[in-house]
Amino acid sequence: MSNYTETEAQAIIDAAPLDFNSAQALAKKIGKPYRSVISKAKSLGVDYVSKTATKKRGPNKDLLVDAIAKAMHIDAAHLEGLERATAKSLDRLLEHLA
Repeated sequence: MSNYTETEAQAIIDAAPLDFNSAQALAKKIGKPYRSVISKAKSLGVDYVSKTATKKRGPNKDLLVDAIAKAMHIDAAHLEGLERATAKSLDRLLEHLA
């Protein structure tokens, strides 16, 4: 038994290929969660182009340690091992030193 009527399933097929934005719009139109629409599209064999994950890229840890050393007016060699801290922690430390 399907949670989708023939008309809803046909709307998904007609919207092919789906991407994240079109799946959200279609889900809103037919009153279903967008994840359900994506799942149904895949089960119907409709192409779904997933959005690529974007990772926030900040300065690398070595640059952060160098900036911390500069803010403290010391040689970066005195902070050996600090680059193993999380980038978030290093960034927070630099903010407090600046």
